Amino acid sequence: MSKRWLYFALPPLVIVAAAFVVVQLFLELDEDRVDRKAAERLTLYRQTILGEYQKYRYLPYMIARDPRATAALGLGRPVESANRFLEEMAANSGADLLYVMNGDGTTLAASNWRDDLSLVGRNYGFRPYFKSAIQGEEGRFFAIGATLLEPGLFLARPTPVAGAPRGVAVVKVDMGPLEDAWAEGGETVFASDANGVIFLSSQPEWRYRTLDALPDDVRRSIESTRQYGDQSLEPVGEQPAQSLEQLQIDGKAYRHNTAKVGLLGWTLHFLVPVEETRKSVLPIWAAAITFCLVYAVIVLMLRGRRLRKASVLLRRESASLKELNTRLVDEVQERRRVERELLEAQRGLARSNRLAAVGEMSAAVVHELSQPLAALRMFVAGTRKFLEKGDTETAAENLDEIDSLQMRMASLTQELKRFARPGESRIEKTDLRECVRVAEKIARPRFEETGVSLELDLPDTPLEAETAPLRIEQVLVNLLRNGADAAASEDRGIVTLFASRQDGQVIVRISDNGPGIPADLRERVFDPFFSTKASSGGMGLGLAISIRLAEDLGGGLSVGTNTPKGAVFELALPALTPAQAGHAPSPELKSEAAE
Repeated sequence: MSKRWLYFALPPLVIVAAAFVVVQLFLELDEDRVDRKAAERLTLYRQTILGEYQKYRYLPYMIARDPRATAALGLGRPVESANRFLEEMAANSGADLLYVMNGDGTTLAASNWRDDLSLVGRNYGFRPYFKSAIQGEEGRFFAIGATLLEPGLFLARPTPVAGAPRGVAVVKVDMGPLEDAWAEGGETVFASDANGVIFLSSQPEWRYRTLDALPDDVRRSIESTRQYGDQSLEPVGEQPAQSLEQLQIDGKAYRHNTAKVGLLGWTLHFLVPVEETRKSVLPIWAAAITFCLVYAVIVLMLRGRRLRKASVLLRRESASLKELNTRLVDEVQERRRVERELLEAQRGLARSNRLAAVGEMSAAVVHELSQPLAALRMFVAGTRKFLEKGDTETAAENLDEIDSLQMRMASLTQELKRFARPGESRIEKTDLRECVRVAEKIARPRFEETGVSLELDLPDTPLEAETAPLRIEQVLVNLLRNGADAAASEDRGIVTLFASRQDGQVIVRISDNGPGIPADLRERVFDPFFSTKASSGGMGLGLAISIRLAEDLGGGLSVGTNTPKGAVFELALPALTPAQAGHAPSPELKSEAAE
């Protein structure tokens, strides 16, 4: 019943999913359309600002060169002829204000010399545009006038234009007409300075507010230059605007696009209400819901017809059900008898499996303990010889190795116990190079006995993995001893161990130059009790145990052909990522899967 309803519900789900995909596509298209429109409008507004700047940029340079404007600098006092000249220049050029300051920043001549709030005699040496111009550079600064309290763009040039500056010629440009044009266009656009303060805006209430809270040092710098007078400079939005595609202002969400003006670090911002980017969503969802409702009506009609047909068939089949019930009782009794017989057979099979597991585990214990016992015999024999020679220091070192081997045998028996039945194994961050060195020390007596050379090729950087070091050592010891046995028949037997990190794994390859493993036997070398050693007495459990240990640790063990002869075994284990290797993980207990 649940599957049938799932089939019925599948088409509406597909319609809703398709509608969701289409909505996302149209949202992206609408956002792309809005962004392209914003880019075009921002380019236009940027050119308007730069055009206004270029329109008046020449004017302070011309005033700085004209002796009629700078005559007051030579006399060191205001001159009426200079005031009249600047007044005439302001009227002809359309500039808001023209004035000339001496080297201290005091105004000696100004175009508004007739007004009550004339600039003549006032000092503006604290303004950044004066400081830049008096140093021989072009001064540019947008601020609220310190005297008239009217905003504007101040452009300044040193005078004379060649040689050491004696004064500064200044032009103030009124940017108000630009704001009026923005407001008439009905679009939401504003300009912010390098500190994120809005100084031009089509929304008057946003003017002299900030995109983000100003740091204290920036606020102090603005106050020292009196750039924005006594404005509070409070944030306009709920989040910083420089890095957001959407901006929240006064509880309303806007699509946010910006463009650099290329003047004084100014940035233009163009805002479009978010709802304008979602005009296509409502029709799509309405169409999807309509399709779902039509589908539901059709399904209900078809289901009603099917129910009527089913009721007729039900009446016809009611008689046959009685006969089927009788037959079902007989079948139930027969199945109960078969289940009792099957249960007895399963109990017998379980007893056989337990006996087989005991035999395999006993053989595994003998096989795994024989290797450290052989090494132990070698160290004991060596210790006796060193004691006979009076070399107590070397004998003490051998005793340390014997103590290490007996501890390893104790740990190994515990590990073999865990191998035989599910248990816990400690997983820790391990440098596999140390596992290789420990395994080489344990397997070294076999190499000395067979006369086979062992070469280790380990990298200088750690090979870190999160694994069980003792089990890795078991695998490596088995592979090294097998390699020594295989190469013992060669005149110059060599076993090579190469370790590296490749593609997120730690790879350990152990190769020998022995007779190799025939291709038809490679798939069987990992089977329990299978061995290619004709007379070494091997029981065929080493590789079976090794591959199980590798797979339980999340890795693998494979065999191939060495070049030019011999066999190569490759152990692969997951390596720690650089982020994981940067800090040591706390030891944890991981459950092993039962074989």
